[in-house]
Amino acid sequence: MAISQIIEESWLSTENLVKLGVGLSAVGLGVWAVRSMRRKKSQTRRVYKLIESIAELNTTQVRIKDPERVELILTNLKQSGKDTLQVVSDFDRTISLCSYNGQSCPTSFGIIENSEYINEPIRNELNKIFNYYYPIEHDHSKTKEEKMPYMVEWWEKSNELIVSTGLSRDDLRHIIQNSMTHLKHNCKSFFRALEAHDIPCLVFSAGLGDVIEEWIEHECGLYRNMKIVSNFMDFDEETNRIKGFRGKIIHIFNKNEGVLLDTDYEKTIHNRPNVILLGDSLGDIEMANGFPSLSNVLKIGFLNTKVDVLLPEYMESFDIVLIQDDTFDVPNAILSSIL
Repeated sequence: MAISQIIEESWLSTENLVKLGVGLSAVGLGVWAVRSMRRKKSQTRRVYKLIESIAELNTTQVRIKDPERVELILTNLKQSGKDTLQVVSDFDRTISLCSYNGQSCPTSFGIIENSEYINEPIRNELNKIFNYYYPIEHDHSKTKEEKMPYMVEWWEKSNELIVSTGLSRDDLRHIIQNSMTHLKHNCKSFFRALEAHDIPCLVFSAGLGDVIEEWIEHECGLYRNMKIVSNFMDFDEETNRIKGFRGKIIHIFNKNEGVLLDTDYEKTIHNRPNVILLGDSLGDIEMANGFPSLSNVLKIGFLNTKVDVLLPEYMESFDIVLIQDDTFDVPNAILSSIL
């Protein structure tokens, strides 16, 4: 019987008094429970002031698994200031676009492979090499150490084929200036801000350094605070044509700041223990490894393809995951919050 009905009928028998007491107790308990739940919710809800203050971090394209960790890193970066900060970024499909107008964009290797300067037999051989080694790179049954020799073989064979083309510096410039490739929107603003505040920017790539350098200069200009570590070609001084590659091969599993120890660039980042790291592959999370005394590393991952399949792994590996984001809006916003 409803409590209102009991009251309206005004017959308060012993039985109905018991019912009325139980009913009122239930109402009171319900009100108390609701208030208690609201109290607990307000007490347990964490307020992430920096994350919530950066509008670019509060969009559908952004995923943050551990906001408490990200809030702490952002707070430390902001409190430490720009003089303790450095940026480490991958290039291919991190700075460069993954797709443009619905079509896939080539990497720094791909832009050479697909150019008019590569004949069909060499292009077929490069594709054959790719189809053999790429599955090994992504074979979860093999350790990184087991994959390393295969990666060296892959790069050596590809480099030999590129050398056989006899490309010149002018050819490279022509390829870049006439290609349909693009860098991500607003990355120029990011580079300019870093240079204006004397923040070192390391572009770390297993691709082709000469292409990357020409590509960035063509679209964004040159920056005195930027260092590109990649696979650079060696040109003959007389003919100006490629004759080989300089230095140690940089591949997906050995690109980390350890290769910069005892170099001039190390001196510029020696007292900069805070890092904004940008990458698009799971291997990129190790780019800041090998350099001692790092305090805070904020890892931002661009997830460009196979979102449903790769998102869980990216959420585990990167602090912030950007889903199919063709802009540098998030890095720009984070940098602005620090400056």
